[in-house]
Order: sequence, then structure tokens, then C-alpha cells
Amino acid sequence: ITRIQTIVSRELDPRRAAVVTVGTFHAGLKENIIPDRAEFTLNIRTFDDGVRTHVLDALRRIISAEAAASAAPEPEIEELYTFPLNYNDPQETAGVMEAMREALGEECVNEVAPLMGSEDFGHLAQAIGVPSVYWFFGGHSAETLEGEKVPMNHSPFFAPVLEPTLSTAVEAAVAATLSRLERC
Repeated sequence: ITRIQTIVSRELDPRRAAVVTVGTFHAGLKENIIPDRAEFTLNIRTFDDGVRTHVLDALRRIISAEAAASAAPEPEIEELYTFPLNYNDPQETAGVMEAMREALGEECVNEVAPLMGSEDFGHLAQAIGVPSVYWFFGGHSAETLEGEKVPMNHSPFFAPVLEPTLSTAVEAAVAATLSRLERC
């Protein structure tokens, strides 16, 4: 696990982003019994397919080498999920943002830099061969927003308030849909 963390810090150009998260680790049943096996899961996030390939190759190399160095059996490596790059088409994004600003107000729509999330939304656009736009919308109370760190989805502390989150989400989705239909 420790050596895996060196992939990003030692093998990649610092200008090429990647995140390798150890999400789970399970081994043993009792503190005084040496386990016969260990299992862990990883999540890899990149903005570039070449970087992703490098990280996956490095993971296989390191995991196999560590097992060999410990005289352990060859590890079983299973790729559980593969998510394509989640690419926002610039032209479609501009149209959606304009429609949302008209519907929700200029101050309620912000552009953010790309995030290193793990998202399967990219499969949809690829499957049907259309450009896509992926957006977030807020749903926190004023008290939560005043805190040091605002919890995002996948956090155990993420708890959006029902209203106006739900009605705002519907309004945003309708505005985006109508703007696209009007251009067809």
C-alpha cells in the first residue's frame, strides 16, 4: 500500500494529474492470528488515458513485485469498474450555463475547474454518441456553508437539504433541456 503511493509522487510528471485511493483493506479475523490473505480495493482517477494506462501498469508491476519479494503467491488483480473520461463539451457547456443563468440568476451559476471525481456519467455520452455536460448544484444549508469544509457527495457528512435543492435541481434540468431542444 505504501509503495503504491509512490506511483503518483515518483513516476508521473507533476503536470499530469492522478489520484490513487486505497478505499478498502481487509485482512485477518483476530489480532493474534496472522492472516493467510489480504484484499484491498483502489480507485484511480486521471484526466488523461495515457496517465491512466501508466498508473494501471505500475499498479500491476508493484503489486506483483511486492508479493514476489514476500514469497507470497501471485496476487489476483481484478479490474472492477472502468469509467471513461467525463468530458464537458465546451459549446454545449456554454449553452447550458447560459440557460441556467437565465433560469436561476447570474449569481447562482458558477464554473469550476475540473475535479478528480470518480463518475460513470461519461458512459452515457459515449454510448449514444453525443456531447455531454455534467454539472453540480448546491444543496447545503447556510450553516453548512459557513463551516471550514463543505461536504461533497460520497462524503459520510453529505446531507443536502430537501428544499430548495429539489426544486432548484428540477428547474436547472428543465432549463438545460429546453435550451437544447430550442437549438434543434
